[in-house]
Amino acid sequence: MPRTPPPPFGLALTILRTAQGWTQKELSAATGLSRGVLSEYETGTTELTRDRLEALAGAMGWPPGTVDRILLGLGLMQPDPEAPVLPLDPDEEERHIIDRSAAVAARGMAKDVRAELIRELRQEKAQQARQAAAALWRRLKPLSSAERRRQVIQEPEFQDPFLCERLCAESERAAASDARRARDLAEFALLVAERVSGPPAWRSRFQGYAWAFIGNARRVANDLPAAEAAFDHAWMLWREGAPADLGLLDEALFFDLKASLRRDQRRFAEALKLHERALTLAKPAAAGYILVNKAKVLEELQDYEGALATLTQATAMIEEQREPRLAFVLRFNRAVNLLHLGRLAETEALLAEARELAVRLGNELDLVRVLWLDGRVIAGHGDQPKAIAIFEQVRREFAAREMAYDFALVSLELAALHREKERMGEVKALAQQMAWIFRAQGVHREALAALRLFCEAAEKEELTVEMVRRLAEYLTKARHDPRLRFEAQAEP
Repeated sequence: MPRTPPPPFGLALTILRTAQGWTQKELSAATGLSRGVLSEYETGTTELTRDRLEALAGAMGWPPGTVDRILLGLGLMQPDPEAPVLPLDPDEEERHIIDRSAAVAARGMAKDVRAELIRELRQEKAQQARQAAAALWRRLKPLSSAERRRQVIQEPEFQDPFLCERLCAESERAAASDARRARDLAEFALLVAERVSGPPAWRSRFQGYAWAFIGNARRVANDLPAAEAAFDHAWMLWREGAPADLGLLDEALFFDLKASLRRDQRRFAEALKLHERALTLAKPAAAGYILVNKAKVLEELQDYEGALATLTQATAMIEEQREPRLAFVLRFNRAVNLLHLGRLAETEALLAEARELAVRLGNELDLVRVLWLDGRVIAGHGDQPKAIAIFEQVRREFAAREMAYDFALVSLELAALHREKERMGEVKALAQQMAWIFRAQGVHREALAALRLFCEAAEKEELTVEMVRRLAEYLTKARHDPRLRFEAQAEP
């Protein structure tokens, strides 16, 4: 007479107990249940509930989830009692082979399912942690720099990895208008990352992430050698943290930020390759931002049609309500490329949209740049008096912010307009008003030498419109390249 097999819960209890090396007597002592009751659970004489099985497994030191894995294996090995027996069914030996193959497949499937469930849970917990980090930043934001540092050093709740991530995002946003603030936020993010609890690899991953944003802040401040060193250090720490990689930090940002450095170094081919690498790694929400940066490289290469095509591709990926600043940059950059192509009417239409967004965002520097581009459009239409008035206003704004390169560039545009009308007195006055630039930090020697040539030529009334335009083109290129020299004479 065939024996009745024990039920799955009872069999699971037997497996868990024997695998742990426990006797029924030892389990009885640990749980307070009699050996008789435990025996009845295992044989199925007394019904064992799922909750009681979980409690017994926990008493023996098994981690949560163990019961699920045991039951999964047992369930897959149970024959279906309702299935009809057919002549073409496998025999005993064939069934044994099938069961063994199914068990192997089940283990693989269970591993994949488990990994996916863990990934989803991590993402859910990370999202909750990001919300908590946003609240931490709101508490820190009103404090002075010294008070923030003291909070992070003394209070463990601020030693939070997702606060580090949030500070990096704030640094990147600040980089659009304030290099110093971008640097301070990135360095503060590093302070947090250095105090994150957990294994060294986990901490190293966040330190590497913070160093990448330090590199970006240095790039925006025109300190390209220091930016290069920061990115090298960031990548070393990032690789050291690879064993703790959970896919929570956006690796695509690494490549995108490094691409911006290569663009400023005028290593355009490398920049484009890095942008492509970033796009292969990017989540859909980040792809639009990367495409905008890629278009800027194409603009620098004077591939204005290619830049416009890339910006059009980015348009479909950018949600204006969620990313209003990026929507502004998209319209502004499209307007710049259209102006390069001489398409004034389309430029004006986009500028109107960009201006509306800039007003909504309240970023004064964005409004100044829109006004500057508007002046170029008006100059393109031939309305010199109005263009000159706009350029003068823009110059005052850049001077107030001590933005030496931008002040010099708009001054050169003004000089070209005055020189075309033979107004040499105004050109000399512009040259004299550049004196403060020669004391400004961040303007490298070759650029200063080129501006001295401009001032000397203006004073001697030897300045030509062609020289002014070539000097403006040179300054645009040389802004981030201290090795580039200006040639006073055009190449034959």
